[in-house]
Amino acid sequence: MPLLSLDPDEADAIAELFNIGMGQSAAALGDMIGEEVQLSVPSLSVSSRSRIAHEFDADAAARVCAVQGDFSGPFTGQAMLIFPERGTLALVGRVMPVDPAASAPGEVELDALTEIGNIILNGCLASLSNLVESEVSGALPCCCTGQPAEIIGAADEDPILFVRIDVALATGDACGQVLFLLNIASLDGFREAIRKALASL
Repeated sequence: MPLLSLDPDEADAIAELFNIGMGQSAAALGDMIGEEVQLSVPSLSVSSRSRIAHEFDADAAARVCAVQGDFSGPFTGQAMLIFPERGTLALVGRVMPVDPAASAPGEVELDALTEIGNIILNGCLASLSNLVESEVSGALPCCCTGQPAEIIGAADEDPILFVRIDVALATGDACGQVLFLLNIASLDGFREAIRKALASL
């Protein structure tokens, strides 16, 4: 299903809604860590988990840490916050002491990343709920580590609406991505939610 199934106003509205939602979450995280959190403009495409995983696996040796959680409402899918292992250590180091000799996060650091992910992902979903005037509820996020293909799902070829936002601390030592993978089957519900948001903007 091509992205053109969304008209230009709808596509622009999707980008703006996620921009607003993530902006509020990034501001909350920035207040917590005392540092600006920078965001890219949201990018949209119709893709698949397999294709997305392949793009993230360009560096096959790179292991990542991911906080992920399902969400439901007028549209359904999964949200992920992904950082390389060293970037995770740098990010978590803003809120708790981290062993400078560590090469990968341990259980305590992953717990801290989960809390950060909860602020970003569920904060964004809460903002989206307000913007579309319909409840979008997120499950409690969980954290895992591994290759991007393992985490994203390299075997899944089903089409999804893919929203990506790059996230970085102002110092540049922690750079990651927020991914929203929306089920195409719920696209009609998503389109209706977007129309409501457009009417109120």
